[in-house]
Amino acid sequence: MDVKTLQCSELDGVQIPLVNQFYKQVYKKGLANKSEQVFVIKTTQIVCAARLKKVNNDKLLTGVACHPDYRHQGLASELIQYILELQTEVIYCFPYPHLQDFYHQLGFQLLPLEQLPTKLAAQYSRYNSRKPLLSMCRDSGALKVK
Repeated sequence: MDVKTLQCSELDGVQIPLVNQFYKQVYKKGLANKSEQVFVIKTTQIVCAARLKKVNNDKLLTGVACHPDYRHQGLASELIQYILELQTEVIYCFPYPHLQDFYHQLGFQLLPLEQLPTKLAAQYSRYNSRKPLLSMCRDSGALKVK
């Protein structure tokens, strides 16, 4: 399968149940809602998904998941790059430590917790209390200017 031939797209609100079915099958946590931007890669079905969640005036990349049969083919990278190309502001994410290199290759940098916006810092604290996570960000607008 050629990753470049697959189409990335943003789902509209009425299609949110489709991505939630996908999440139940492969992700086991989190559900998308209509207030989030939801992005997918589809073949005949959704094979990769990610969400941008608005937290106050900031955006948090979350819910990145790929169907097990399609992992290690670059789909998550392709989808995240697609999402980032559409953004002009800083995008935050809270990945597991073993994914640091993956996100770094996509332009994300570690961010000291004291530099997180207040609402995101509170959310990070809630998430991090269950499993250790990193705090990372990517300034999409600054990267486009280069």
